Amino acid sequence: MMGIGKGWGKAIITTICLWKGVRFMTWFLKTVASVLAFFIFSASGEIAAYSPIDKDNLQTSFTVISDGHLEGNNSERHHNYGKGLLDMAAAEAKSSALVMLGDNTMNGQAFETSMLYGLIDKYNTIENVLMAAGNHEICPGKHNSGDYDDLKNRFIKYNNAFLNHKIENLYHSAMIDGYHFIILASDKDAGLAQYISPEQFAWLDQELQAAAESEKPVFLFSHWPLNDVFADVWQEGHVGEQSTELYNLLTKYDNRIFFFTGHLHMGVFENGYGIDNSENITYINVPSFGSENDDGDADVQDTGMGLQVEVYRAEIVVRIRNFVRHEWTDFEYHFDI
Repeated sequence: MMGIGKGWGKAIITTICLWKGVRFMTWFLKTVASVLAFFIFSASGEIAAYSPIDKDNLQTSFTVISDGHLEGNNSERHHNYGKGLLDMAAAEAKSSALVMLGDNTMNGQAFETSMLYGLIDKYNTIENVLMAAGNHEICPGKHNSGDYDDLKNRFIKYNNAFLNHKIENLYHSAMIDGYHFIILASDKDAGLAQYISPEQFAWLDQELQAAAESEKPVFLFSHWPLNDVFADVWQEGHVGEQSTELYNLLTKYDNRIFFFTGHLHMGVFENGYGIDNSENITYINVPSFGSENDDGDADVQDTGMGLQVEVYRAEIVVRIRNFVRHEWTDFEYHFDI
């Protein structure tokens, strides 16, 4: 009995030490992030409130941005995030989620990540922040150093220190206002492309099956679009070898899927390119929030753009807003559901 008692005592002490260690690490990360946020951006002036199209009948709404590419020595991108978060906070009907679609930092460095989460911690007012990882955060090489596992663990560590939505892997999901939000990821360094492990495919299969039972639209998010949807913008900037396998899974169940992606920096097109439909999937590519948009032909290619998605009983409205300039663009898309 004494041996069992000592064993339990040691286990309890170890658990307390680990718990204190996690608390200290969280405190340390938040302190550093707070200091950095104080120096890189300060709020100034009032921002006018803005409204959804039909506030009384709104079921839920959420905000999507991608490719913010926050970089240590680039003050414009620091300010983009600060101004954008303040704009989102001014919404009359606050978003139920903010989804960030990857390449949220330029190099995935701890310094840049601290800046990003410092700004989120200080200025964000949206309860659910869902993070997707992009190649700039998790694929070693030109933009960052370390191996995939180190970068993956850093991404998860910061997410769980700062956000209410805790994750165990880079792919994850959430139920928000009765809707399924599903975040895909790359399970190894695949360069510009994506690698989806058998484990992630099995997990996604279960998520889609559960979502089908709800008979509601599914909101799917990934940094990488399928190969053949926007291929003429950037041929290499897609899922890669597993695109057909992913497509087959997405069409397996009777789900209406809205598939939001980034990575391409393609901007906005007068003819609606950037939005596509195939069978049960509506594909929507999100303009770059922090970097130049290279291919759009509409006269709104500035940084700071993202999507405001409004969900109603019979339709979904996707509105393109410049969150940095605090103004709507003329581009808005309506989809019956």
